[in-house]
Amino acid sequence: MCYSKLPPRTFEEDVEKLRSKMHTALDTFCDKLKPEEEDQVHIGLEELEDSIDEASLEILFDHWENNNQESAPLLPEQQQELRNRVRSRALPGHEDAGFPGQKPGPEQDSEPEESNNQSPGAQKPGESFWERVLRLFQEMLSRLQKKWQDLLAWLQKKWASFVRTMEFVWSAIKDFCSGVAQYFSSLFQF
Repeated sequence: MCYSKLPPRTFEEDVEKLRSKMHTALDTFCDKLKPEEEDQVHIGLEELEDSIDEASLEILFDHWENNNQESAPLLPEQQQELRNRVRSRALPGHEDAGFPGQKPGPEQDSEPEESNNQSPGAQKPGESFWERVLRLFQEMLSRLQKKWQDLLAWLQKKWASFVRTMEFVWSAIKDFCSGVAQYFSSLFQF
């Protein structure tokens, strides 16, 4: 079976592809937004966030696979772990399952006056439909940024540990080679 990989894409090409997908998802959200369907705002924002997450993961995995031929591809288990971490959502009052120690995002921080039987996404007194949409949209953007920032920090920590371990192994190999070379040199000195 003949299998040929696609030629590597530049980082800029992948970023442009991701931006295009995110703008398409935003356009879809805006097209569906109607003041008479206030209850659909949360659903629309969840769909938008999910679309951005999926597009981002797709670009991440595609870029890795197409531009790192000398490296092993991400295993399905590794891809699934990343997907699970991106898809996990912190529940109010609970630590996020995806990132231990993660603090709830701004959407879970409720001010005392809001806690009077109002859900965090409920329309505030005097707030117009469009002001509410903007507030919820900004909360979604903050959540999205925090989620991906936490994922980056987790990956850096995970790989930093691996790199430190590899440095230890490399140091042991160097010491061994140096020691053996010195030993053999001393055997053959006349």
